[in-house]
Amino acid sequence: MFSRIRERISGTVAAVIGAICLLAFGAFLAFVISPQQAAEWRRVQNLPELSLSEVQAASSGTLIALTGTLEGNDRLLADGFVAYETKRWDVSPPSDNEDEPDGSWTHVESQIPALTIAYDGGTIATVADNGASVAGNLHEVITDGQGSYSDTYNGRTLRDGALHTQGFFDGDLITVVGKKASSGGIVPDRLFGGDRVQLVDHIKSGARAAFIGGIAMMICSPIVLAGGILSSLFGRRKKGLQVKALG
Repeated sequence: MFSRIRERISGTVAAVIGAICLLAFGAFLAFVISPQQAAEWRRVQNLPELSLSEVQAASSGTLIALTGTLEGNDRLLADGFVAYETKRWDVSPPSDNEDEPDGSWTHVESQIPALTIAYDGGTIATVADNGASVAGNLHEVITDGQGSYSDTYNGRTLRDGALHTQGFFDGDLITVVGKKASSGGIVPDRLFGGDRVQLVDHIKSGARAAFIGGIAMMICSPIVLAGGILSSLFGRRKKGLQVKALG
């Protein structure tokens, strides 16, 4: 009897904790991440279009956004990447006979060297910064792994250890957002495959997704709480009655 009470209490506590975590994370997405993303797209959208001479004359620390074409950059990989990031497909084995292997991407490395961008009749150089974010219309190469377990990614079955490399080739249209360096180049915060309008739309989509996802989590939290409590109380009670009937 006492063991059943302890099980019900444990189940109820777990449901409460789960609901609170879901509510808190949903609120974080909707009211912290989404507004931050909204402020970011407005900031990028409102940055002035500068000429080459204005970029060159800008003082150190000035925030700049410009769109140009990668030109005259050395290949870093045989595939043709001049800047890239690589992720590894890590597949966890099933925890029991009824479970399935679960795959997720783990960041391995980023290689963002100094890049030359053709812009407004001349060229602009960026400063090497492996911490810059990479997004947009990117080239990608996926090499399957050799692991024992596999999982599906975008309709393709990949084995543990698969590598996903994505980035830029020379000749790609690219939008750079960053600050003017004292050396004269631009320290990139964002490297985006596409123009500024596409970049703003990309950030807007992220803000919208964070808000909708956050609100959905907040709405689901009381449902998770009620379901967990009911399952803990009545589910275990039903099980106990079945065991008693069998006895």
